[in-house]
Amino acid sequence: MKKTRKNLNYSISKIIKNETLSYISQMNGQGVSNMHNLFISEVEKSLISAVLSHLKGNVTKTAGYLGINRGTLIKRIKEYGIRV
Repeated sequence: MKKTRKNLNYSISKIIKNETLSYISQMNGQGVSNMHNLFISEVEKSLISAVLSHLKGNVTKTAGYLGINRGTLIKRIKEYGIRV
């Protein structure tokens, strides 16, 4: 199981790296000063949305899957405007 998780982590890392490089190349030389915050918030929003969808909107289970406090999850759902 651990080996599989390692492979999944590598796959996610590879996908993120490729998407980051694609994003940078699409900027046509124009820099962004908040790229870290942009990517972190977009990844977090997508992750929360995907897990919520998988768990059919169950906020408590989603918080458990993500390893975060239920209150924090509710706050993020509101911040990102995610529909439950």
